[in-house]
Amino acid sequence: MTVRNKKFLEITSLILLFILGLIFRLKGISTNHSFWSDEAFVSSISKSIVLGKTGLIEGINTIVYSRLQILTTVISFRLFGISEWSSRLPSVIWGSIGIIFCYLLAKKHSNKYGGYLAAIIYSILQLNLSQSTQSKPYAAIETLLLINIYFIDTNPLICILSSFSATLYNNIGIILFIPIIIFYINKFSISIKKPIIVLVSISTILLLFFLKIPYMIIGIISPQYNWLTYFRELFWRQYAFITLPGLLGIFTIKNKKVVYGILVSLIVLIYSWCFVSYSHNIRYVVPIFGVLITFFGVFWANVGEIIFKKPALICLSVAILVYAGGYKIVRKPAAYYTPNADFTSDIQNADFKTFFQKSYQLFPDFDNLPVFVGPFDTLKWYTDKNPTALFSINTPKSVYVAIDDSWQYGSLVDFIAQQARYPKGLVVINDWQSFMPDDIKDYVKKNMRLELRVESMTVSPDEKWPLELYSWGFDNKK
Repeated sequence: MTVRNKKFLEITSLILLFILGLIFRLKGISTNHSFWSDEAFVSSISKSIVLGKTGLIEGINTIVYSRLQILTTVISFRLFGISEWSSRLPSVIWGSIGIIFCYLLAKKHSNKYGGYLAAIIYSILQLNLSQSTQSKPYAAIETLLLINIYFIDTNPLICILSSFSATLYNNIGIILFIPIIIFYINKFSISIKKPIIVLVSISTILLLFFLKIPYMIIGIISPQYNWLTYFRELFWRQYAFITLPGLLGIFTIKNKKVVYGILVSLIVLIYSWCFVSYSHNIRYVVPIFGVLITFFGVFWANVGEIIFKKPALICLSVAILVYAGGYKIVRKPAAYYTPNADFTSDIQNADFKTFFQKSYQLFPDFDNLPVFVGPFDTLKWYTDKNPTALFSINTPKSVYVAIDDSWQYGSLVDFIAQQARYPKGLVVINDWQSFMPDDIKDYVKKNMRLELRVESMTVSPDEKWPLELYSWGFDNKK
């Protein structure tokens, strides 16, 4: 086979893998299933911008740690209309692009067979599919980290741009700067290039002022939690088959400056997740999985090359074993990829969409009625109103929440006082351990009428996240 034919076959294979991953991801958003609260939070801001209710700059700065997530959602809404599908599409695209850079990076540090193996796992891993089908920034950051590592020794400008982009998507994107800093500090000690120094200096200054890096650093060095048990459960008990080969694959990189940069960035993110973050949600460590999957392919390709002299056979065998085993991967496209496959209750994926549709059927004048909810609810996305009052366990005294244009309270006394202001109204209950205080939920269940209960999403009937609608003052309602 000629060199040209081999190259054509390689490119064609990569395109097919990209299309495969894209099909899996597009299928996962095809039903427009309900948002969970974080998805609805960002999407409602983007919707407000598109509808002209909020200015672009004002809207983007509403959530300072998700500026680029809001902006990309706005762009998607303008191109494809306002819907759950449009909001999730950027994550689908980022997740699919990740397949390409997973391949390129694995091939760079092994061979094309390692690239194929890594790209296949990246395409159909359950964790990746669930993150690439949510309106959240983590699929983007996962891909941007791979782009960063791929170009780190050839194009510092692309690395800096990808790092800025990741940090604008979410604060955890700051880890992308670590490999750049370590690599070029080592490089400068050998050969100092003024243009690169200027570029790095300017970017550092911009980071300090624009992204509030000192605030982030203070957070990183101020441990408050301990999620080591969850860390061990996730990376060792559930994903050891990827974690161990992935780590060994990283150490096969010949340029040790790249190795140090990757390891330090992963360690910082792991440390932050285990000891700094209030939550042990998997989404915060998704970028780590992108790196481990990539170097999983590198490891097996190098084993096949060095020990058996048959990298194609070894990588194909591993791919078949993983696919046949079915552990942590998805064999065929599905309408929904649960984010709770690794940690039970990691995401409260309640069917808010159906819940509010049925609420309007029961109460056609829903938008004109007082509605009490917990914080971070999806009311703003699925209705045309702001909450009348919010109730949260984290509110020792009443506080005004500008983004909801509503007051937030924390006690049952406050709830009863607010209820007394209205002759009739509605209360939305998340019937699990949520932000609304339990004593308020108990009071509502004992003293108000249950109008509606929605157990779970149609696409995920076994995951029960019940939503309830209670009313007061509708004594004559049949």
